[in-house]
Amino acid sequence: MRNIILSTIFLFLILSVSAQVKPSKGLIFNMQGTSAGAWDLIQNKGRYITYPDTEKDLVNTTDSIDLPEFKKAFKSLNSTQFVKVDKINFDKITNKDVVAQFAKGKVSETVEDIKKGDCYIIKLRGNKGFAALKITAIKEDGKAKIADGDNNDYMEFEYLTFLPKTSKELYNEALLLHKKGDFMNAVLLLEQAALLDPKNYEAYYQIGLEKMELGDYSGAVEAFNKAILIKSDYTAAYVKRGQSKSKEGSRDEAIADYTKAISIDSFYIDAYQNRAHEYYLMSHYEQSITDYSKIISYQPENFQAYYGRGLSKAEFGKHPEAIVDYTKAIQLYPNYTYAYFYRGFSYNNLEEYPSAIKDYDMAIKLDPNDYVPYYNRAYSKREEQDYTGALADYNKSISLNPKYDEAYFEKAHTYLLMGDTETASKEFDKAIAKFPNEASAYSNRAVFYMNIKKDKEAMDDLNKAISLNSNDAESYRYRALLKNAIKDYEGGCSDITKAVSLGDSESIPMQKDFCKK
Repeated sequence: MRNIILSTIFLFLILSVSAQVKPSKGLIFNMQGTSAGAWDLIQNKGRYITYPDTEKDLVNTTDSIDLPEFKKAFKSLNSTQFVKVDKINFDKITNKDVVAQFAKGKVSETVEDIKKGDCYIIKLRGNKGFAALKITAIKEDGKAKIADGDNNDYMEFEYLTFLPKTSKELYNEALLLHKKGDFMNAVLLLEQAALLDPKNYEAYYQIGLEKMELGDYSGAVEAFNKAILIKSDYTAAYVKRGQSKSKEGSRDEAIADYTKAISIDSFYIDAYQNRAHEYYLMSHYEQSITDYSKIISYQPENFQAYYGRGLSKAEFGKHPEAIVDYTKAIQLYPNYTYAYFYRGFSYNNLEEYPSAIKDYDMAIKLDPNDYVPYYNRAYSKREEQDYTGALADYNKSISLNPKYDEAYFEKAHTYLLMGDTETASKEFDKAIAKFPNEASAYSNRAVFYMNIKKDKEAMDDLNKAISLNSNDAESYRYRALLKNAIKDYEGGCSDITKAVSLGDSESIPMQKDFCKK
C-alpha cells in the first residue's frame, strides 16, 4: 500500500482536472465474437484481437469453453490496475479524489462478477493517469458461440479520464506563473516537467531562473549544471550559472563560466557584458574596459557598454575619458539616471562643480526618491559655497533615508564651514544620539573637535571610535596626530603604524616622520 501511495502522489500533482466535461462511453463485447472485445481508455476506442496488448486496458475474459455464457469479467493486458469503489459522481469527482480512492483500495488487474452500477477507479498503464469508470449496462442473450452465433453480448460503461500533462504543457504553465511572480509554484511545475522528460534542458534552465528570483543561488547553480550536462553548448546556462556563482561570491568561477560561453559563441554580448561587470567588481579594470570595448565594437549603440566602460575608467582616475563614455551613454539613452549620476561624480572629482550640479539635477528629476544624488549635489553646492542649498539637500537626503549616517555628519560639517560651531556641535551630538554604536559618528565629531581645538574631547571620541571598530584606520591616523601634538611620540608612532597596516595610504608618508622621534 505504501508503494502505491508514493507512486500516485507525483502523478496527482500533474494530472489535468479532467480530459472531458462529460463522461465518455465505451463497451466491450464477448471476446469470442467479431466485435471489439477490448477497450483503450486513453484513446477512447475499442480494440480488436489484432491490436497490440499495450492498448488493451479492459479486456473481456470470456473463453471459448465459457460459451454460450458471457463472462462478466474483464482484465488488463498492459499493467492497468483496478480498485472497486462504492460510487462515483461524475459531476463532482476530481483528480484528487481518484488518487486518494485508488491509494486506499485493493488493487487488482482482473475484475470478476461485474454488475450494473459497479464503479472502479483505474490507474492507467505506464503511470499515464487515472480513470473513474461506472458499469451502466450488461447485455447477455445466451446465443454466443465461436461461429455462426449471435455475438452481441457486451458490457457498457461510462468513464472520465484524468491524464497527466506533458512536459511541454507543464513548462508552458510554469512560464505563465513566472510572469505572475509565482516563482515557487513555477519551480514545482518545472521539476515535474523535468521528471517527465529528463532530457528537457529548458526545464532545468528555467528552474535555475526561478531559484535565482527566490535568492536560492546554490539551487540555481545545481539546476544550470543539469541543463549544461544535457546541452554542453548552452551558452545562456553558462551565463546564468556565472551570475549565480557571482551572487555566492565565487567571482573566479563566474568569470570561467562567462569565458566558456564566449568560447562557444564569440559574439555572445550577454557573456561579455557580465564578464566585464565581474572584472569591474574584482577591480580588474583593464580587463573590464577591454570587454566593454569589445561589446562596443559589435554593438556601437549599446549604451550600457559605454556606461560600464565609463565606470571602469573612472576607477583609474581617467575622469575626462569616463565623462566621454557617460555622455555617449546619455546620447543613446537620454533617461539613463545612473549615467547622469556618475558623470556628475566624475565632474566632482575634476572640481567642475556647476557641471556636476546639473547632472545631479537631472538624476534627481529622473528619480526624485533616490537619496544619494541629493547627498552628492549637496557636496557640490557646498564647494560652490552655496551652504543653504547644501543644507537643503542634506535634509532631503535624510528625509528619504533617515538611516543614512553620512548625511548627518556632512550636514554638521557644513555648519562648521559656515562658522556656526554651536549648531555644528549640536548636529554632531544628534548624529551620535541616532547612531550610538557607529564608530564613524565619533570619529567625525572628533575631527570637528580637533578643528575647534578641543583635543581632550577629540581624544575621547577617537578612543570610542576605535573601541567600536578596531579596524578604523582613519581614527588611528587622527589619534596619532593628537598624540604627536601632546608629545606622546611612542603612542603616535604606534597608531600611525597601525593605520598603515590597515591600508591607509594617507598614513604612509606620515609614518617615517612620526616614528623617528
